[in-house]
Amino acid sequence: MNEAMNLALVFGTLTLTCWMVGGAIAVIGNAEHCHPHRQQISGFVSLGLNILGLVCAILMGAVLVAQ
Repeated sequence: MNEAMNLALVFGTLTLTCWMVGGAIAVIGNAEHCHPHRQQISGFVSLGLNILGLVCAILMGAVLVAQ
């Protein structure tokens, strides 16, 4: 049970980190003086990090339900 809780904490930490970094990249990428190509790349990176965060959140819930 202790290992399951530690694994859930790791997935929760990864979820929060992915969403925070994805949000920061989205804000930085949408700066007014930013090159359009950089805005497109930051959009893809932000989307990828948000999807990864969602996957980690689902895995965290699955670990908690499975214990």
